[in-house]
Amino acid sequence: MGIACARHGCFAPNGIVDLFRGEQQKNMDWAFLQSLQTTNVEVSQSATLLYVIICQYITYLLEHIAHLRPEGLDIDAAIGLFHVHGHKAECLFRYATSFIPGAGVVAGEILESLWSTLNSITPAMRTATLAHRAELLDDHATDSNFKKWLRLGILFLRTCFVWYS
Repeated sequence: MGIACARHGCFAPNGIVDLFRGEQQKNMDWAFLQSLQTTNVEVSQSATLLYVIICQYITYLLEHIAHLRPEGLDIDAAIGLFHVHGHKAECLFRYATSFIPGAGVVAGEILESLWSTLNSITPAMRTATLAHRAELLDDHATDSNFKKWLRLGILFLRTCFVWYS
């Protein structure tokens, strides 16, 4: 599982975790708390957590991380626009990003495209130890973030400066 910015598609530091047997959510809880800390989310901001099964996950998340969550931080729950239509009708109006104030125009499916680039390293990860697997994922996530920053810089130069020849 992974945590990334829904708007920009940058992986959060310490945001990629493995699921143990039975898909225990405690690793996801840890990744969410670590991403809040490493990305310097302020209490005056609110965090929106987009997850395919957020309607089930959010019921216990706030209880599990209550003693670790930054005091006063509001956590909004959302489901990506592609997956929300496979849920019950009440999930659409409760968890679709289209109906969450302040969410902006976000599809919430950025991780799907980010995983597709990581699929090229899966053959190498199959035979790797857990430590090597974590290093491979970290290296490729960092590389993905670096490439995004380069592209953002080029986009900034194109939009902010007029070039004369």
